[in-house]
Amino acid sequence: MKRKKYMAIVMTTFAALTMAGCGENVSENVSESIVDNAAEHTGEDATEQSTDSTEDNIADSVYADVESGNAKVEYTGKGDSTVYLELSQVLTKSESYTIDEICEALNQIEDFQNEADITYLIIDCGSDGESELLVEAQLSAMYSLDMIIKKVDDKFVICYARDNSDRATEKINEDGTIERYLSSAYNIHDTEYSFVDADGEYKFFYGVTETLSLLDTYDIYQGDSKTSISTEGLDAEHIAVLEYYFEENYDDREYFYSFYTFDDNYEKVETEEGKADLAELGVRFKDEGYLIYDQDGIDAVLQDRADEIGYTKL
Repeated sequence: MKRKKYMAIVMTTFAALTMAGCGENVSENVSESIVDNAAEHTGEDATEQSTDSTEDNIADSVYADVESGNAKVEYTGKGDSTVYLELSQVLTKSESYTIDEICEALNQIEDFQNEADITYLIIDCGSDGESELLVEAQLSAMYSLDMIIKKVDDKFVICYARDNSDRATEKINEDGTIERYLSSAYNIHDTEYSFVDADGEYKFFYGVTETLSLLDTYDIYQGDSKTSISTEGLDAEHIAVLEYYFEENYDDREYFYSFYTFDDNYEKVETEEGKADLAELGVRFKDEGYLIYDQDGIDAVLQDRADEIGYTKL
């Protein structure tokens, strides 16, 4: 796995991003604008929308038999993003299972020692007026499983599945957009955006890793190789790096970068010294062949990505 040298600094917020490439001005808060833009269009947390009317609608929906256990859902492997509680280890492709059977099967991987607490919610992936079923199964104090199920022709199909833990959580919005939050250290956090479209297809949009405070080097691991970018002569303790990627699979990722500076209270600041540090850091990244973007560049790259995969909420 990729490892970066870091100082164990408690991060209380997903901090702001600015960028200064070689000879460029520090940009506006790129991370904040992108993340806020995505959140603005993804809507409320589906769990938070668990109103009485939503729950009552399940009984009147095509998914009533799934909730009651009288209907099974097919596992195709498509949209399966489970990592620890891997459905592929306990389920067979093209076979169908009740929700309880899926939860019980996962006991082969982890002994939950208690009955799953399952919530069923109606959502509308792609906002096309056709309903899908969100299943949230709390399997233990540490682990849970989210699934989106869609009726296709005369059968129910799992079109998305993901396990959650104390270090990796997500919220699935009413329109099928997904926001995932991961923490690998006190000062290293990931946010990932994906969605299930109106056809029930799961697509990964983008992710961004934020690293607060650097030591002597910023280390980038890809496969068996490591690139160490020196921070010598910079106020590295007050520099943050944001590392963007479009590939969900860790081993396939190609990264592009942006930076910002912050003060002792972890608030984003712009100083002449900070601008100079970021400009120099940008040169060092570019010398190693990495792409560095300002706000306009980030916006353009994300828009191209959205157009490519049919993400219409950006």
